[in-house]
Amino acid sequence: MAKKKKKTAPKRLPKLVGSFPRLGEKREATFPIDELAKRARISRSALAGMKTAYEWDSQTKLTESEFTEKTRAWLSAGGR
Repeated sequence: MAKKKKKTAPKRLPKLVGSFPRLGEKREATFPIDELAKRARISRSALAGMKTAYEWDSQTKLTESEFTEKTRAWLSAGGR
């Protein structure tokens, strides 16, 4: 009798839901936080405090809306 081959499960790719924008969906551009701070005219001391509090470094990139949200939260909490 001939040996039967074992059936192996087909290889499946991981689900990438949420990793990529859908067709027609716009993604907001990200910028380095130093550039965003210049645009928003944030003082150096406030930016230094935000970098420490949010654990940002010079390579951190955010969207303008994220940066604005975090800046408002920081300044309303008394950060300067």
